[in-house]
Amino acid sequence: MMFFDPRGNSIQCGQWLRSYEPYYFLNGPTLGRRINGRNQSSRFVENQVCALLTQVPRLSRQDLSLAMAWKIGGIVDHRRSEADQEIIYRQELWLQTLSAKNQFGILDFSESIPLLAREMDTILNQIQQGNPQYVFDLTHRLNAFGNVYILTALFFISKGKYPIYDKFSHIAAQAIHQDLPPGSYVRYRGLQKWGDYLQYLALLDSIHSGCPQQSEDRSMSIPRREDRSLWSYGHFFKSDL
Repeated sequence: MMFFDPRGNSIQCGQWLRSYEPYYFLNGPTLGRRINGRNQSSRFVENQVCALLTQVPRLSRQDLSLAMAWKIGGIVDHRRSEADQEIIYRQELWLQTLSAKNQFGILDFSESIPLLAREMDTILNQIQQGNPQYVFDLTHRLNAFGNVYILTALFFISKGKYPIYDKFSHIAAQAIHQDLPPGSYVRYRGLQKWGDYLQYLALLDSIHSGCPQQSEDRSMSIPRREDRSLWSYGHFFKSDL
């Protein structure tokens, strides 16, 4: 298991984190059309979203709405949010309608997000009993929730015990395990079932064990710093997305 800097030099995990995490944020380094102000994140928004992972009250409809808007992309205005130090939605009616437009069409969460909020007691009970797959299997009841989005909900509801999923992070994790330097081709297959997610978790656990312990997010299975670095790193590889 090897880590590389952008030039292909082998480095330790600590240096890898310092090299790639900055790409995640606005005003950080860029990578042409792959990573730039279009898909980089506001530090303010990131802090607001991460606060959901540590708050004591269970997630509300509004909390879930923020988490999903952050994950979907194109809903939160990161530059204005950073400038004004408040969450500003590019799609202004998001909190009222829970309906958003992206490159694939209209995503309507108007029934599914409130349903998750109403059933939070049952969901938390299932997670506490060691059955997180219960949440994953809710997709058949939740309009607009595919596998990636329901795993986002699981991530926040479980306070980070079950890591968030991202295709670029998956590519990065595969590259690290295959000792591939940036610019290499990584064969990527999208997450289709719960077993695929468990395989992804195994990759993350191995990477985390090879990284120095971080002072933040100790209650989480994978610290956000590693998540952010993986997302950035994944953009440095070629794949069939």
